[in-house]
Amino acid sequence: MKQKSLLAIVCLAAICLTGCQKSALSEACWKSAKKADSLESYVKEHADEIDMEALKTEAGSAESTLSQQFKATALLCALESQSDSGYPVSSSYADSYLAKVNTEGEEFWKVLEESFYPHDDFQSIFAAADHLDAQTLANLISGIPADSSYAEEFKEAVGKYIRKNPAKTAAAVPDLEKTGYFKDWSLDDWKSAYLYSYTEPDLIQTDTADEAVAYISCLRGSLLPMLEAEFGAEEFQEASELTNENYYSTNLAVTVADSLSLKEADETSLPETIETEGKKIAAFYQNPHTEEFKDSPAPLRLLGDFMLSLPDEEYPQSLADADYYLVLTPSYEYGDFYTDMSGKESKIQQVSSSTSVDLYESATGTFLRHLGNVMEHPSSSIFEDLSEESAEYPELTTSDILSYIYHHVNEPDSYAYLMDHTAGKSELQAGESIILGNWEITYHSCKISQTFDSGMFRFTADEGMQIVRGEFTIANCGTESDTFLPTVYYTDQDPIVRISDANRENYYDSVNALNDSRCLSSTSLDPGESRDGELIFQIPNELAQGTEPLYIVVSLDNRSVFYSLER
Repeated sequence: MKQKSLLAIVCLAAICLTGCQKSALSEACWKSAKKADSLESYVKEHADEIDMEALKTEAGSAESTLSQQFKATALLCALESQSDSGYPVSSSYADSYLAKVNTEGEEFWKVLEESFYPHDDFQSIFAAADHLDAQTLANLISGIPADSSYAEEFKEAVGKYIRKNPAKTAAAVPDLEKTGYFKDWSLDDWKSAYLYSYTEPDLIQTDTADEAVAYISCLRGSLLPMLEAEFGAEEFQEASELTNENYYSTNLAVTVADSLSLKEADETSLPETIETEGKKIAAFYQNPHTEEFKDSPAPLRLLGDFMLSLPDEEYPQSLADADYYLVLTPSYEYGDFYTDMSGKESKIQQVSSSTSVDLYESATGTFLRHLGNVMEHPSSSIFEDLSEESAEYPELTTSDILSYIYHHVNEPDSYAYLMDHTAGKSELQAGESIILGNWEITYHSCKISQTFDSGMFRFTADEGMQIVRGEFTIANCGTESDTFLPTVYYTDQDPIVRISDANRENYYDSVNALNDSRCLSSTSLDPGESRDGELIFQIPNELAQGTEPLYIVVSLDNRSVFYSLER
């Protein structure tokens, strides 16, 4: 009997010892870490010796003290911060521990005070945290004891979480606003945290498209109305030259981790008309070239400005609520390298994109219509530094243009001037028209001579040159009066017409023959008005008399089409 009792006591002691060793792991590691320069350096040096399973048990056990739970959680987060795989294990423990601020009261803050010195233990815990609700964030901000030694470091860690997780914290903004957290935030702070960051253009990220729509709903419902009331709506919206209505122009595009399920186009069974009245729509930018091009934009983004600008009756509260998807798909091509004002060539290379705009039925992913191609304008705003070795990608098409195209889906002629008609075309036949900007341009034929007469006036070529008179028809297909080939023009708005040599290296501009009544240069036309006339060029004798091909080149920005010039 005595032997059995003694054996039971020994076993019980062994069990207790094992339990104490497990429960004391975080304390032992913490004590050792205090001798190191930092918790980070301690974990980095001893990572292979630390039992993560034991820490997980201690962090999640109700038998552990609150202090042990905190230290075990901090160690788990610090361990995973050493790798590039994120926080697959410690994330849930970080969420769980930080949520204890709602239930543990003063004890929660007391543990932080006792554990804080000499390590800043908070950064990795907040980096690992994944879902902190509004109540938790508000209590973490407002509950910090004023006399605590860690107040500033803790506020900084909470602030980093808020800024790094806009999609997860936007719904908490009204509660955080009540704590006074945002009292020192500037307009730029708000924009870079919840709308768009020039240094981190993919900052706003969600796992699913539904979460992206929910984020936009939060902006529409509470955040933007609050900001517009404080800073003015004009800080987030612009007046459209196209529609004369305001549209959002924040550059917001929410990166979505999943993908859309879309079917291949079947051109044999497309509907003749698209019903838009009473329909809800979601717009996406889908990029298939992410791996092909360095630093290319994300594979899928919800177009924030388009969604923000939608009227309530067209805005879907979820993806399942949408009737249509408007999908933009770029086709990238590398262009020239960036050249600075001094003419020095940098390592930044322009990427042009003729982007397809297509409409799909959301429920089935069925292709409904190709609306055309838009040419996105280049922008260097995605760069933090122009010395960066990266391609310069175009900025997104503005929401007013996309909205106009969608709402006139059954009237393609009304938005033809907004589209890129050079996609898939480079050489045209005489008599074939091209639309560039507000102008439909048709080249017919030409005459080459040393002189020509127009009314009372005779025009003579300069020495060593010949005059080329090209016959053209131009039509204003825009919505406002416009001037063709104005004296002062904008390369991204006004087309230009030139002659090039066979290698397309040397170009000869048109000449404004002021006394030639048929000269089309500086001709102003109203919307829908057209005119026949001619454009005058001068080219060297050797080109005019040679046998090498010559071309009439019609260009807008970095788009060009070529007509063969028959002598």
